[in-house]
Amino acid sequence: MMRSMVLLMVLVAPLAAQNSSSPVSIRLRVADEVRVGRQAPDVVLPYATRNGPGPADQPFALRKELGRVVVLAFYPGDFTAGCTAQWQAFRDRAATLFGPEVIVAGISTDSLETHVRFAREYDLPFKLLSDPALTIARRYDAVDGRRARRMVVVIGRDGLVRYVDRAFAALDPESYVHLGAAVEAARKE
Repeated sequence: MMRSMVLLMVLVAPLAAQNSSSPVSIRLRVADEVRVGRQAPDVVLPYATRNGPGPADQPFALRKELGRVVVLAFYPGDFTAGCTAQWQAFRDRAATLFGPEVIVAGISTDSLETHVRFAREYDLPFKLLSDPALTIARRYDAVDGRRARRMVVVIGRDGLVRYVDRAFAALDPESYVHLGAAVEAARKE
């Protein structure tokens, strides 16, 4: 889990001694972790569905989904046993797990072509986003080496994070129970 951190480089005394007429600058960097109650980092990525890649000039953009509940499901890769089980469970339980008007978007490092094959083979009605450089996965602290770590995030209609499961267990029914309850709570807000 990424923790909030503050890096402060202080070179004030040596810099002041070298050149007292120059202003001294201090640079702060704050990295906030994704957590409940905070604004969700924006997501802009190309996507694919079982019908093919989405329009290149119209990537998935989280900010465009404001007003709807969004579930971001980070996962290691298409066609792996755990990910296949997870996406089949999402598909089979979509009506009760997510309900109407909830946007479900998967995010992995896989290519759009692989996403299309995966979505077609398993008849997945979701958008699968391609994040090969792990840019968005890093923003959400969902990186495990060179792949996305399995994690789900529920984002409310207002863009605030409502639920985070950093250890979503694709084969554990309790993970789906907790996710369903979080989605239902976000839909009621």
